[in-house]
This record gives sequence, structure tokens and C-alpha cells, in this order.
Amino acid sequence: MIKVEAGENVEVIKGEFKGIKAEVIAVYTNSIAVELDKKLSDGSKARTVLHHTEFK
Repeated sequence: MIKVEAGENVEVIKGEFKGIKAEVIAVYTNSIAVELDKKLSDGSKARTVLHHTEFK
């Protein structure tokens, strides 16, 4: 079970974005949607979905 809520900050520990901090925007059964502290070329923040083993 995931023990984070929307608005909390997490750190990615696996995958392409390892080491990047992110803010939780939605919580699902075994994953979360996050907005990363990484900017895209258009100036917006990158978003992705992380499995429960990919963040702390």
C-alpha cells in the first residue's frame, strides 16, 4: 500500500529520473503520478507515473 498523499514530495530511486525530486499529484493503487523538478524545453515541468518501488 502506498503511504503518500497528493502534495507530498518524493525522490525517484529507480529508472530514467533516478535522483530527481518530485511532487505527488495523484495516488493510485500501486503507483503515483508526479510532477518532476525537471523542466522541459517548453518551460513546463515533466510529469510521469512511478510504480511504488520507484520512489521513497
